[in-house]
Amino acid sequence: MGIQVAGSAHACSRSFSTDLDFAAGSAVLEKDEIVKLVAWLDKWRAVFSRFESVLVDGIAPANAEDAKTLSRLRAEATTRAVRQLLEGVPISTSSHLNWPTSKFKGGNYVGIDLIPFQEDMPDCGKPIK
Repeated sequence: MGIQVAGSAHACSRSFSTDLDFAAGSAVLEKDEIVKLVAWLDKWRAVFSRFESVLVDGIAPANAEDAKTLSRLRAEATTRAVRQLLEGVPISTSSHLNWPTSKFKGGNYVGIDLIPFQEDMPDCGKPIK
């Protein structure tokens, strides 16, 4: 005897991520990082014709001068760049502080998640039975 579950779940849920580096204490998105962003987005635009959303998360070390503002400004600078490159795609922007002891990029970066429509993913539009 089996139990049936109402509704359906999808086979996968995926996003594609990258990080952009910032100089300590800076919220300026440097040219090298813009080039990196453009190349990364071009790669995924060649695979997917549309995107559901983008998540941008600005990070700063908690012990940086005016750390909350710095992380927010990094997120805003990156959101502006992404908006110009992916017109019409909804962007969620957030920011937070990293532990001062974090060794990952010194806590000076922005994380970006690009989320394609799941039904465009191979085998993702099929419900699990």
